Amino acid sequence: MSPEPARTTDVAALALEYGDRLVVGTVRDVHQAVARRAFDATRIVGSRVPESLHDAVVTSVYGAISGALRLGSGSVRALAARGVGRPIESSKLGRGVVAAVNGLVGDELRMLDDPGAIVMAVRVDGEDVPVTGWQVRDNFRDASSHLVVFLHGLCESEESWRMGAGRQHTTYADRITRETGATPVMIRYNTGLHVSENGKHLDALLRHLVDVWPTDVTRITLVGHSMGGLVVRAATNHATASGQTWQHLVRDVVCLGTPHAGANLEKVAHLGSRVLRFFPESRPFSTILDTRSPGIVDLRHGYISADEWEGQELTSQWGLDRIAAAPLPRAEYHFVAATLGASQRHPLSTVLGDLLVHFSSATGVGRTGPVVDGASFEYVPSAHHFDLLNHPRVGDWIVEWIQAKDRDLRALPATGSHA
Repeated sequence: MSPEPARTTDVAALALEYGDRLVVGTVRDVHQAVARRAFDATRIVGSRVPESLHDAVVTSVYGAISGALRLGSGSVRALAARGVGRPIESSKLGRGVVAAVNGLVGDELRMLDDPGAIVMAVRVDGEDVPVTGWQVRDNFRDASSHLVVFLHGLCESEESWRMGAGRQHTTYADRITRETGATPVMIRYNTGLHVSENGKHLDALLRHLVDVWPTDVTRITLVGHSMGGLVVRAATNHATASGQTWQHLVRDVVCLGTPHAGANLEKVAHLGSRVLRFFPESRPFSTILDTRSPGIVDLRHGYISADEWEGQELTSQWGLDRIAAAPLPRAEYHFVAATLGASQRHPLSTVLGDLLVHFSSATGVGRTGPVVDGASFEYVPSAHHFDLLNHPRVGDWIVEWIQAKDRDLRALPATGSHA
């Protein structure tokens, strides 16, 4: 029996819960911090009456607001349990909201068994496709032996790959279907979970998908945007460590704007959280920053293995230690970087990179050298991070890499017989 879908009422209840916890809680804590400083003067003259009256009123007011929000949340949840409210994923906008919320607090949603928590799945036409023989055959009627698997980034979904499709009149998946003999496969996942955990889920999903695919799989290409590139590397790393076999079919790993050595925005959030803790009045805002999901925290240094974060309080530590993950010996790695400026040395490029990821991180160069030895990289100037989801030049490269490897594979038997 399939679980009940998340409804608009579930989302409304979630908004009320976080409104109570973060908004009301933060305003209350800031108010109290400012008041304590202000009432220092009254304590000097020996009177605590104004402070006591203030505290009584403030406690009553904030308590009433918080209680009303909790009551509203419970009532709306009850309506959702009765089937009141439209399924949130029945519209593209709703699916986008679900993806964004999962990126921010997806680990908590999963822990609370919230119906809005995304479970990694193959996606077709905005719906999950269970990885069973007949359902995969039904949704991939023209399945080829070559899978091109797409992994989106933080707060995104499989539909993010259609960004700019109206302007470009095509997508990467459309071009692969039209210009190559490969079959595109879209994956959606909960980007609020640790990258290493999503890598483990992807390993299991691809293992099952290869087993039930309508034809024998002879080749896999993995394409990841931003966090998706880290999940791809985490999956192959986990598969190798656990003795799986599907990763031996991977011939190309394409990472688009992936923060292999960390994302600047997460580093800024981490630093901002530490700075805000210096003053009582700003400390509550630090708490908001510290509620970001494990998936976001992993982006600070591009963590792909649980060994890099287990046993650490990552929101309070810088966490420079990283563990090298061996690349797949039979795969070629293609790292694609973009910059806002027209060149790598443009001031915007130097400071902001592609807006979210710096050039050196996207090309896989960390503090101790390349994260993948032998990886090639391509460069897209005058483009931002999300342009890489559907850029004509990147589309050309992906098609070219697929076609070039196809030619190489077709040439192998002839070369062997000639020898």
